[in-house]
This record gives sequence, C-alpha cells and structure tokens, in this order.
Amino acid sequence: MRRARVNIPDAVVTRPTTFVVGDHTLVLTMAMEGRWTVAVDTRLLDSSYGTEADAWEAGVRDAHRQDKLRSA
Repeated sequence: MRRARVNIPDAVVTRPTTFVVGDHTLVLTMAMEGRWTVAVDTRLLDSSYGTEADAWEAGVRDAHRQDKLRSA
C-alpha cells in the first residue's frame, strides 16, 4: 500500500529552534534549503552550516569559548 505524500509547510521547516546551553541561548534557523544558521545570545555567527547538528555544535563551541574568555 502506498502512503500519501506529506508536504511540510515552509513555515514549519524554517521555524527557529531554541536551545539553552548553560547561561547561553542558541537559536538555530534554516536559512535556505540545506543551510542552517545559529545565533548565540542574539549574536549571529558568521558561517552557515550544512546540517542543524553542525550549527548546534558550532553554537555550543562558541558558548564555551565565551565562558572561557569570561573566566580568564
């Protein structure tokens, strides 16, 4: 039996996803098909990433870098 094709509206796909990492807030957004951006504490990182996981990882690394600078 064939399943009906499911169309996911663009509004659902491009809705930002928010994560809290320690004292920081990461906001991941699909910028265009196959490209993700991440903002750490409302500061958008300069790069875009091929997957949501890569964007999340970059955000976590940046949050960690900020924590290290703050404690130094």
